Parts: sequence; structure tokens; C-alpha cells
Amino acid sequence: MKRVQINLDILDVSQVISRTCESARVFGINFYSVLTRGSQFKVESIMLRISKPENFLMISPSRKQVGSQRSLECLPLIMEPISKFYSSSMAVLDFQSLYPSIIIAYNYCYSTCLGRIRKPGESSRFGILDSFDLPDGLLNSLKDYINISPNGVMFVKPEVRKSLLAKMLQELLDTRVMIKKSMKEHKDDSRLLRSLDAKQLTLKFIANVTYGYTSASFSGRMPSVDIADSIVQTGRETLERAIDLIHSTEKWGAQVVYGDTDSVFVYFPGKTIEEAFALGNEIGNTITKMNPAPIKLKLEKIYHPAVLLAKKRYVGFKYESPEVTEPVFEAKGIETVRRDHTPATQKILESSLKILFRTQDMSELKQYLYRQWTNILLGRVRLQDFIIAKEVRMGTYASRDGPNGAIVAQARMNKDIRSEPQYGERVSYVVVYKGPGAKLKEEVVSPETVLYNSHLRLNAEYYIRRQIIAPISRIFNIIGVDILSWYENMPRVQSGAFGGLNSFAEPEDGKLRFIDQYCLRRHCVVCHKSTDQGTHTTDGAIRLAAANIIVCETCAKEPQKVIYTLTCRQTSAQRKLRNILNTCQECTGLSPLDCKTSNNQSRSQCADVPCVSLDCPIYYERLTAKKDVQALLSYNKLLDDLSFS
Repeated sequence: MKRVQINLDILDVSQVISRTCESARVFGINFYSVLTRGSQFKVESIMLRISKPENFLMISPSRKQVGSQRSLECLPLIMEPISKFYSSSMAVLDFQSLYPSIIIAYNYCYSTCLGRIRKPGESSRFGILDSFDLPDGLLNSLKDYINISPNGVMFVKPEVRKSLLAKMLQELLDTRVMIKKSMKEHKDDSRLLRSLDAKQLTLKFIANVTYGYTSASFSGRMPSVDIADSIVQTGRETLERAIDLIHSTEKWGAQVVYGDTDSVFVYFPGKTIEEAFALGNEIGNTITKMNPAPIKLKLEKIYHPAVLLAKKRYVGFKYESPEVTEPVFEAKGIETVRRDHTPATQKILESSLKILFRTQDMSELKQYLYRQWTNILLGRVRLQDFIIAKEVRMGTYASRDGPNGAIVAQARMNKDIRSEPQYGERVSYVVVYKGPGAKLKEEVVSPETVLYNSHLRLNAEYYIRRQIIAPISRIFNIIGVDILSWYENMPRVQSGAFGGLNSFAEPEDGKLRFIDQYCLRRHCVVCHKSTDQGTHTTDGAIRLAAANIIVCETCAKEPQKVIYTLTCRQTSAQRKLRNILNTCQECTGLSPLDCKTSNNQSRSQCADVPCVSLDCPIYYERLTAKKDVQALLSYNKLLDDLSFS
């Protein structure tokens, strides 16, 4: 029952049932269709309720008719950004619901379209229709009531006929505003708040996909290339007019450094955050007044400072109001938010950018990177931070091996054909060191292989140069910093072999060992002080050569202290492992007996959990705790000798 309750709790927290129910009510369709049908079906379900009272029938073109339409010609405006580091304030202004607002403002719709402006004798083809000729004299009678889109398509004004799409979108947007206002008034009622939030998200979804309904020229149910191009081109010209106004108004002292579909990035050289907020609001109000309602340009946020890299790739410290004192780190399109890089790359890159934004001190940045690189070279890192996950599509690769993820997937399939990944599934792997001259595809292994083979180590050079330095350099090269030369000139630190508890563990049969594992530093296992005992011990000192255990002469004089210290370590390690196993057993719902049965363990063994979730941090803690317990078993012979001496 506990597992059932947990599933119910997950459904409750994720709000899958409540949101789907509210969406079904808004769309007017059944519960299952919300989950299985596409966005076009949902748009039509609302459009039908608006078109039917006005005696409109929605056509159902064949696949051939849809494919015979003209191709889309118009593209949204996406400027190439001025790539650099911006130390002053940068305002981001956004047109609220630009495409729905354009449909409402200019009355664009199937029901208001009069066709394209054409020359005499030119083809009258329109949409899926081979010919579209208006009655004689109609254009003359409507000449004062026509909107002409930038791509030459005519639409009547609302005085003649109100657009069905405009009616639908206006009701959706007005209702959403009303719901959001109601949410502010009922913050204490969590049940009502969740219901209202689900409604407003559904309304937002429908408003955003309405343009897509008109432009689905491949699999659309009722696409119209002319209407879709009119919406896009009008949006492009609206953004261009806004940019021209910003550049031509000298009192603002602003420069548009980037624009993307419905937003502009305005840089204010030498302005403070407070001044940028004031100027941004003024720009938004001015441009809103020059456009027909409900097109509105609103100040979204201020970046200070920021870095623009390329289209849809930027990062900065975000301020959403002048009262904010602690900014929020926000990144779009770079490695800190992408899933195809390691967590180590994301963490190091984010920390490096924060140092740049807060201090602009390259010496501090260099010292930070030196510490991180040194830790990687010495192996003082967590394996889960260096796991790479890439999508694989088995059966589609021309070469025999395919990419790295496919190599790991194929190795698993060779052991068990049922382990074939789904199409597009992400497969995790790590890159280990296989000696000089080894090819990358030979160094790719699954994370489980590294976890259960202590002789394997990460390929530090690969991770540093390819996974960490490469993305950092793409950003810092803009400001003239050569990250690669820092690494090549970095002082190297030789790693010591004394690495903790596992340094005393016996090598597994048949496992390879590196030479430094045979050249351990001589440390006392009790006080950890360096000793001078070599292969032979002095009077009173103790050495177990087989287990690489040394007890210095000082500690050997106090056998009770040695027994107590080593026993406490064993007990602490076993207690830690037991607590972790209890957590895993609670999560999986397995009893200790179930765990032993599933793993074919004997009664004397600890009840391990048959869970190998690489996304769970407890999994790595459990394996580390198991290794610590196994390593401390080498103390048993020493404890026995001391107990009977």
C-alpha cells in the first residue's frame, strides 16, 4: 500500500489529474484526448463553438490539397547579436503575446481574408483553392475598410466583420487576465489556486498555438499560408519599427544589440540599473502607443552585466525590479542549461561566469580554474559529475560503431539484447584513460564499469580540454582571455598514493593496478602521521605487508587505543552503510530479505539493494560506503593479533 500511496502522492504533486481535468473543461473535449490529441484538435474544438453560431463551416482539405499550397515565404526577425561582454545595464523588452495580438489588432482570419493583391492576368490561386475571384465591385465598396498586410494579403476591418480568430483570442486573453487577477485575491486557498493556475495555463497554451494552426503546411487540418505569412511579416515589421525608433531617439542614448521575433535587447552604456529600468519603461510605453491595441511592449528584465554569444545564446545577471538587491544568474542556450554536457562542465562554467560578473578579476578566475583542474588531475572528483549522456538512434548509423553513446549501448546489447535503448533515448557513458595513443572510442565505457572496477580512472586530459576548456573558451575568448594557455602553463601537482580507506584494500583478483598503488606513502593507520618504517619494522612498530597497514611505534605502545580507534572506524563505516541501505530499501519498498533474495546473497552478507539508478546521488554514496566497509575489513587481522597479544 505504501508504494501505491507514493504513486498517488506523485500524481498529486505533479498535478497531472487536476490540470488535465481543467484543460478538458476549457477545450470541451474528453480527458483522454487532452493527453493523446495534438494542439490542432484542441484549437478546432474551441473554434467550432465560435464559428457555428455565425453559420460558418470549417473545411477539411485533403493531404494533397494541403501539399499543393505555396510554401511559406516570411521569416521572423532574428538579429545577429553584437557578441561581447556588456558591463553596463541591458534592458530586455518583450511584446506580450505578439502573434495573438497581431491577429486581434489587424483582424486577420479565414473569415476576413479577401485574397492577395495581384496584377491583371496573374493567377488567383489562394490557399488550397485553385482560383479565388471576388465579385465585381466588392473591392470598390470596401476600399475604405481594408487592411493590407506587408506581404500583400487583404483583410476587411472589424467594422465589416469581426475576425473569428480575433474573437477567440480576445476572449482567451481577457479570461486569462481575469483568472490571474483572481489568483492574486485568493492566495490562501491552495485548492482554488491550483485550479485557477491550470485554467490560465490552458488558455495561454491555446493562444500560443493558434498561429501554428494556420502555418502547419505539412500536416495541418486547415492551414493557410497567406494568413500565416501575414502574421509573421507584420510581427517582423512591428519589431523593425520599434528598433528604428529606439535608434532615432537620441535622449534615450540606447543601442539595440539583439532582437529575436518578439523581443529586443537594448543596451544603455554607462547607465545604472535604476536608470535602465526608467528608460526601459519609457521605451515600452512609447512603442506601445505607436501600435494598435492590444499590441504592447513591456520591460521584462534588466541584465547587468551580460554576455551575448550568438543567436539565442546569452547569459547575465537578471534584475526583474529596481528593488532587487541580489541578482539571479540566467543563461539561455549555453552549456550551463544544456543536457549534452557533464554536470562538472555546467558547475565550473557557471562559477566562472559568476566570478566574471561579480569581480571582473581574471586572477581570481585563474586561481579558481587551477583548483578545479588540479582536483580533476588528482582524481578528487565525483564520478556522477563526469557522466556524459547523449541521444542514440540504434540502427540509423552508417558506420559500424556510431557515436560514443551507441558504442556503450551496443556493448550492453551484446550481453543482453533486451537492453536496446529506445529511439532517441539518452545513453550515459564516461571516458577513462587507456594509455597513450588510445582512440576515444576505446576509452568509452558505461558508468557501472567504472564504479565496479577500481583500477579504472577518468581521462582527465579529455575532460579538461574537450569538456571544460572548450565551452569556457567560447565565452572568454570574446574578452580576449586564452583559457587553454592557462591550462598548458599551469604548475602540475604529483598525486600521492595515500587516498583514504581504499588505499588499504586488497587488490581484487585479476584486476590491474597502477604503479603508484604499489608505492604507497608510509602512514600510520591510527594517527595518519608519516612513518619511517619500510619493509622491516623497528622494535615495537607493526606492519602487515599484505594489507599495506602500518602502525607507528608510538601507537603500537598503546594497543588498547589502536583497537578502539580502528573498531570505531569499522563501526562508523558499517553504520553509515546501514543507514544508506535503509534509505534505499524505503525508496524501493524492498525488505532486507527481498534484497538478499534478488541479489542471491548469503545470510552473512549485508542486504544490498538491487538499484542502479545513475540519476540518484544515494546510489554513489552507497557504493562508496560499501567500498569503505570492504577496505576496513583489512583491519581484522591486526585487531585479532592485538587482542591476543
